[in-house]
Amino acid sequence: MDVHRKRSQAAICDEAGVVQRNRSVPNDPAELQVLLGPLPAGTPVAFEAAYGWGWLVDLLGDLELEAHLVHPSRCKQVASIPSHEPAAQRSYPSLRTLQAELDERTTGDRR
Repeated sequence: MDVHRKRSQAAICDEAGVVQRNRSVPNDPAELQVLLGPLPAGTPVAFEAAYGWGWLVDLLGDLELEAHLVHPSRCKQVASIPSHEPAAQRSYPSLRTLQAELDERTTGDRR
């Protein structure tokens, strides 16, 4: 998720890193609950460690989703992926790398 003051961009990817949904939504817990609520408990949600994310951590906790703060430089790597393909066809290998790093942190599994 790319969290801004008034709106956030949320991309939901499958395990292969293919975007399933990509939406800009207001930073309203009720609106985000509609988008994120159907995700299985324990689903990791990564977002940039920037100002004003406390409310999001609370919401993710309420939805039983895993909040992961990501260093801004890692977010820039993902953001730099070309977006000339339709969203449904994009694959984000950097997100798979990021997921492996998140798995390593939470389980100690070094792949």
